[in-house]
Amino acid sequence: MIFASDLDQTLIYSRRSFREPVGEEDIQLIETLDGQEISFMTKKAISMLKEIAGQMTFVPVTTRTPSQYGRISIFQQEILPRYAVTSNGGHVFKEGKLDEEWKQHLEARMKDECTSLEDVSLKFQEIASDDWVLKQKNAENLFLYNIIERGNIPEARLQEFILWADRNGWKHSLQGRKLYFVPKPINKWDAVAYVKEAAGAKTVMTAGDSLLDLCMLEEADLAFSPLHGELGESGARLSGAIQRTSKNGIFASEEILENVLAKINPVHSK
Repeated sequence: MIFASDLDQTLIYSRRSFREPVGEEDIQLIETLDGQEISFMTKKAISMLKEIAGQMTFVPVTTRTPSQYGRISIFQQEILPRYAVTSNGGHVFKEGKLDEEWKQHLEARMKDECTSLEDVSLKFQEIASDDWVLKQKNAENLFLYNIIERGNIPEARLQEFILWADRNGWKHSLQGRKLYFVPKPINKWDAVAYVKEAAGAKTVMTAGDSLLDLCMLEEADLAFSPLHGELGESGARLSGAIQRTSKNGIFASEEILENVLAKINPVHSK
C-alpha cells in the first residue's frame, strides 16, 4: 500500500498559509532558507505521518525541484522515504538516488508529444509584462513557472495562451502567486504509477490541493483534498473517490492523515 501526497499546502504550510490560528507549541519548523522560516507542520501531523511511514510506503510528491525538496528537514532526518517524486513527476528518487530509467522514459515522451520548453517560453513573452509577471523561472529545463501579480493578469490574453499551450502538449496551474506551465508527460500520477509498480503495491491513496495534483487524485484508489487550495477555488468537480476535508489550512493536514490511518488501522476511525 502506498500513500503518495503533495507537500505544500497539503502536508506542509508557510505561516501565511496556516489559515487558522495555531499555538507555537503545536507546530514544528521543518524548512528554512537563508536563515528565514519557510515551512511548518503541526506536531500532531508529524506524529501521524511517522506512524503511516512505518506501516506503508509513504511517497512525497511535489512540484518542488530536488534542491527545494532537500530543504525540508523532516524528510532528511526524521522520516526517510524510500521513494520521492519531485519536479511534478519529472524526477523519481529511490533511496535518495535519481532513477535514470524514469528520466530517459520522460525525455523520450517529451520529444514526441510536446512543443519544446524554449518555444513555449518564447510564446509566453508575447503576453508577459512587468505589470503582472514579476519573475520567470525555468525548473531544470522540465517546466516553467512565474511569480505574478494576480490582480494585473490580462485574463483574455492569458486564456488564449493557455489554449495554445494545451494544443501543444502543455498544461497550466495557478497556485497563489505562482503560474506554472508544465509538459503533459510530466505529471504526478504517471510518476506515482511507476513507483507503485516498482514497489509492488496494489493500493494507492493520495492527497493534494492543486490542479497539478488532480490526475493523482483521480487515479488513486482513495484520495483526499484540503478544503482550501486551487481545486476548491477553481470549482473543479471532484470524483466520488476524492474526499474533501472539513478542516481548513494547516489542520486539513491532520484530517487527511487521520483518514489515512483509519484505513490502515481501524483504531483511528471515529
